[in-house]
Amino acid sequence: MGVSHVRERYELKRPQEEWRYELRIRYLPKGFLSQFADDKPTLNYFYQQVRNDFMLEMAHQVDQDTALKVGCLEIRRFFREMRGNALDKKSNYELLEKDVGLRRFFPRCLLESVKPKTLRKLIQQTFKQFANLDDQQSILRFFEILSPIYRFDKEYFKCALGSSWVISVELAIGPEEGISYLTDKGSAPTHLATFIQVQSIQFSCSEDRDGKGMLQLDVKGAPEPLTVTTPSLNTAENMADLIDGYCRLVNGAPRSFIVRTQKEGERALPSIPKVGNHEKRSEGLRTRVFSVTETDDYAEIIDEEDTYTMPSTRDYEIQRDRIELGRCIGEGQFGDVHQGVYLSPENPHLSVAVKTCKNCTSDSVREKFLQEALTMRQFDHPHIVKLIGVITENPVWIIMELCTLGELRSFLQVRKYSLDLASLILFAFQLSTALAYLESKRFVHRDIAARNVLVYSTDSVKLGDFGLSRYMEDSSYYKASKGKLPIKWMAPESINFRRFTSASDVWMFGVCMWEILMYGVKPFQGVKNNDVIGRIENGERLPMPHNCPPTLYSLMTKCWAYDPSRRPRFTELKAQLSTILEEEKVQREERARTEMRRQVTVSWDTRGTDEAPPKPSRPGYPSPRSSEGFYPSPQHMGQHNHYQAAGYPGPHGLPSAPSGAYPPHASALDPHDAWTHHRPQEVPTWSHGAEEAGPLELRGMGQALPSHLMEERLLQQQIQMEEDQRWLEQEERHLKPESRNSRGSSDRDDGVLQGPTGNQHIYQPVTRPEHAAPPKKPPRPGAACMPSVDSYNEGVKIQPQEISPPRPPTWTAPMTGCTRT
Repeated sequence: MGVSHVRERYELKRPQEEWRYELRIRYLPKGFLSQFADDKPTLNYFYQQVRNDFMLEMAHQVDQDTALKVGCLEIRRFFREMRGNALDKKSNYELLEKDVGLRRFFPRCLLESVKPKTLRKLIQQTFKQFANLDDQQSILRFFEILSPIYRFDKEYFKCALGSSWVISVELAIGPEEGISYLTDKGSAPTHLATFIQVQSIQFSCSEDRDGKGMLQLDVKGAPEPLTVTTPSLNTAENMADLIDGYCRLVNGAPRSFIVRTQKEGERALPSIPKVGNHEKRSEGLRTRVFSVTETDDYAEIIDEEDTYTMPSTRDYEIQRDRIELGRCIGEGQFGDVHQGVYLSPENPHLSVAVKTCKNCTSDSVREKFLQEALTMRQFDHPHIVKLIGVITENPVWIIMELCTLGELRSFLQVRKYSLDLASLILFAFQLSTALAYLESKRFVHRDIAARNVLVYSTDSVKLGDFGLSRYMEDSSYYKASKGKLPIKWMAPESINFRRFTSASDVWMFGVCMWEILMYGVKPFQGVKNNDVIGRIENGERLPMPHNCPPTLYSLMTKCWAYDPSRRPRFTELKAQLSTILEEEKVQREERARTEMRRQVTVSWDTRGTDEAPPKPSRPGYPSPRSSEGFYPSPQHMGQHNHYQAAGYPGPHGLPSAPSGAYPPHASALDPHDAWTHHRPQEVPTWSHGAEEAGPLELRGMGQALPSHLMEERLLQQQIQMEEDQRWLEQEERHLKPESRNSRGSSDRDDGVLQGPTGNQHIYQPVTRPEHAAPPKKPPRPGAACMPSVDSYNEGVKIQPQEISPPRPPTWTAPMTGCTRT
């Protein structure tokens, strides 16, 4: 019976809005479960059919244990990526209970008869029994549990054998027993005939005009036809159609076994449509199937807000002759991406990116390819890739604005050593503004990752890839039955329940920020996709990137909250990232000023192999020369004892012990700051010997210094030493008492500056020398003579202390704790 005949016959009896057409799998072969195992679409469809019948007809009659098992098997099949202990978490169970609904899985009588807490424990315990089953195994286990109590492979009809109500029976029709009957529910079925024995089928109204129907089967080898009386003609016609289907299936016959008597004036069945009409109808069917699977292409989205219609593309249509196609710059799932030029009236040489479609001959592939363009046209944001136009005729093209620097992940890897932290935070902030815009438009991106962000310029990035159009066959994606999912970027509820919301986008944005701070490193390196959800549920999160501000990593961890309701919204993320970015800019400027002040240092240089004595460093901190591995020459080692305080080798080759406890003070490294604090009364005077000793050369200048410049230089050093003294006293207050006492006593008692009364050193040793130093090495002939120590120390302020008479300098072994003030 054709659809037109059905509509003509039955729709006249009731209003059209009361009719519902349902596609059912009615004719089952023998051993259908084993055959359906190789045909997953048919197995899934038959499972849904049987389960719906069970929930409507039998669910309220089964015991509690069976209802729990059937419901938990459906949860296992529906959320195939969910781990066995996922429902132990309260947030997961609440998501299942509120968003999806327990009535989808369990009968109402069970939900109303059991207390919520008890029901939760029962569901958790029962679900763990099926934790290791996949979707196909769950379906087969469902049929195994249901078969003893619900014969889904048979159809039963209440009728009577014979032309009158002689024997009231229940006729059973199924693939295993064929045609049989039962006198009562507890009795064994009595076999009547097999489908291969049936030669013809007839049905008609009863002659008694009581509304009953009559079904007659011509059975091979039987002396008379098998007559069945039904309560109505519709029941007799229904039984005839069921038996006819089985007979055609078993015999492999294309013709029907029903013999219909056409009455006068009754229209004949319509002829079989021609090939052309059939193709159009099949194309329409494919289009409809695509509209259903489109929501399942990436993941199974349950909420209606993620289903989009196909708006018209007429406003964005571009003529193909206005596009000049250039070189290929990328490859996607549906085609390649080319660089091109759009000859538009406003801009005759506009650089664009052109996405081409490889196999767009099919309407489903074509519409799927254009879905990204139809989504992008809804957005207008400075950090979202803009759609320029489309060409809907084959070959189909999508024209977008060109981002010349490519995807963000490659950009970060190439420029790893040239991008500073402020630039990375800027990229994250720009993405947050784009995602806040999408959130306001009630749009879910579902694939936020560094690979889907394009770099427009060195200080601007744009979010792209709205249709998941790239070919994804790498380890970053997990291939599910209804699409490929970026498991390592996804939120736990998206992995467990395939649930994508703005909160799941926040989780993915946190992972994307981590990628940016890690300069393009993928998350969960070396971890299998199947193991990611286990680590997340155990509390493991991505580690803190190097040089990441603590406030930024704290924001990432908020994005990775297991409960979706505890994650911040994109509007909050945008505001907090703006604050972090401004703080980082201020710190970057401060670091730049500090670095510039440290670079302005004064160093000495001499001719030939002679080295000028370096400026003594602060106590416990090596001078710039000592950190670079500079050591004085033997001549200087015999002339200046303050090398020991700076951490240079002593006269016997024993190095002193420098300490790294104190960083260099900014004023000590900047001569200009020190020069601004000098006082005229402290300008030192030059001795006659110093002027005759010859000029000194400044490192890098290559010329001798006049006497007045040398005076200024010594004045500068004297001011810096005063600042060092103040700094040292300030730092000593922060040390421990024992270290402060030992160090302060040596500084105050033995490290006093000596006046210009004799050939004294700037820093005295801690104890009185016990042995004489080796004789002073005479200067080489022709070498420039250094000024005497008297001239260096002249004008230096001395602290009140009893000073011993001048005596020749002596050498001692370096002592630990020798410092200067």
